[in-house]
Amino acid sequence: MLKTFIKFFTPPSFSSDENKTRVARYLHWIALAFMAAILSYELISKAVSGNLTFNLFDMALTAVFLVIFTIWSLSKSGNVRLASSTLIIILWLAVNASAFFGLGIRDSAYIANFLVLLASGLLIGWQAAVILSVLTIFSGIGLAYAEVNGLSLTTYDVSSPLAVIPDMAVIFSIFAVFMFLLITGLENAIKIAQAGTRELESANHELSNARIRLEKNRNELLVANQQLVLRAERIRTISNISKTITLVQEIDRLLPSVVNTISQQFGYYHAGIFLVDDQKKFALLRASSSDGGLRMIKQGHQIRISRDTIIGLVAQRGEARIASNEGFNAVGFNNPELPATRSQLVLPLKVKELVIGALDIQSDQPNAFSEEDVSILQILADQVAIAIQNSRSSEQAAQSLQKAEIATQQLTNTVWKGYKETIEPRGYRYNGVKPEPLKDTGNTVTSTNSLSIPVQLRGHTIGRLKLNPPGSSRRWTEDEIAIAESTAERIAIALEGARLLEDAQKRASRETFLADISAKLGTSFQLDSILRDTVEELGQKFKNTLVSFQLINPSSPPAPKEEAQTMGHSTPQNGKDTD
Repeated sequence: MLKTFIKFFTPPSFSSDENKTRVARYLHWIALAFMAAILSYELISKAVSGNLTFNLFDMALTAVFLVIFTIWSLSKSGNVRLASSTLIIILWLAVNASAFFGLGIRDSAYIANFLVLLASGLLIGWQAAVILSVLTIFSGIGLAYAEVNGLSLTTYDVSSPLAVIPDMAVIFSIFAVFMFLLITGLENAIKIAQAGTRELESANHELSNARIRLEKNRNELLVANQQLVLRAERIRTISNISKTITLVQEIDRLLPSVVNTISQQFGYYHAGIFLVDDQKKFALLRASSSDGGLRMIKQGHQIRISRDTIIGLVAQRGEARIASNEGFNAVGFNNPELPATRSQLVLPLKVKELVIGALDIQSDQPNAFSEEDVSILQILADQVAIAIQNSRSSEQAAQSLQKAEIATQQLTNTVWKGYKETIEPRGYRYNGVKPEPLKDTGNTVTSTNSLSIPVQLRGHTIGRLKLNPPGSSRRWTEDEIAIAESTAERIAIALEGARLLEDAQKRASRETFLADISAKLGTSFQLDSILRDTVEELGQKFKNTLVSFQLINPSSPPAPKEEAQTMGHSTPQNGKDTD
């Protein structure tokens, strides 16, 4: 019951339309005020007059009450605009009709037009209040004209002033309520406007802060973008330098190429490369991009590996170091050959964990290097270190290969020299019909236009290929010369293969003989049998050779006659003669 009563007196609310909610609230209380005024008027008038009869005027007030109640119900259902317009029209007509049928322009009902004007301004707007004000003025003129000319039903009767007190009390009470609603509405509007202003100011402040943050973020993004572009450019430069490094193998060409490329691509004042000596005591300056550094190289500039200098420290510990002549850890640069140096970055050249040198980069700008430069340029330093190590390995491999080739040539020369001494000179020639051996290999007929091509094996000439044309007018073409040279190369390979095969066969025969004699001697357990089998096998192996074997006392040297006799045999033998 209480909830129903509270809901009845609660004005409607529309969350999607603030203005509609405000008008519905005014309409709600105005309708309740008029309905309460009508009820109060009826009750008070009946009590004062003592007449409880229900006349025509009472019926009119009841009809107005019902109409206002219907309008109030419409506002509850959401038809606020229609309900407001209808209520104002009904109120204005009721007020002026009451004045016409009452005391005319002197009637207290005519004063109630103030209430209608206030209600129209609250519910519809100031335009409706202006229109109703004009209509009220014309209504007052009409009532006065009708009374003057005897056209109205008004009968002016001077009575006690107490007769209009109830009417005036009701009218002014309702007027006070309207004024309260109007003033509170204005105050709420002002508060809402002030709150909106504060919210707007707060929003503007937040927008300003957001704009500042966005500007700051934009600047940070621009700086980050510039740093990314610079980083990408440096990485691309490092990639190009790495490509250049891979193209150069000689270390004497590699190091100057690296430092010159670093200075040109990055715009540094000086770039140099120090290499650690074999004793790990000094770092030697091997390459420089500046004139001062080149003079230092000519002077044999070297730095002891220790903590006394930044280069010596980097070569000792294998960690990058930055130095500058400004800031908290400022240092002084006193190298007379590099007087413009203001900041320095030294990076270790490491292969795995072994420090082989240092990359020295100097700038004529203070604080020119950052930790990001260290991380980027260390990649380049690692590439340079690998290139130096590869160059050294390549040089060592080339030297080893050269030594191996020289040794192979010497061995081939020695082997073929001994091989040719063991065989008779051989040769063949082709006379157009069949190949035939050369009777005298040293005296071959050579014409003026003959072609002689040496047959070489690893730089050693082991034969000669000669081509003699039948006529003196014959000229050799490049294709024929190329065929002959290719043939000579293949002859050398084939002869080397034949020699190696012959050597292999000899070794196989020797091993077979040694295996056979070892097996035969292994079955003998008597001294005479071993001696007899030995000389027999050797005699069968070496045809037309006298083989003897004798035992001697190890403590007494053989007689000169015995030595001479032994030296005359094909195979030196020790011991007692055994045939």
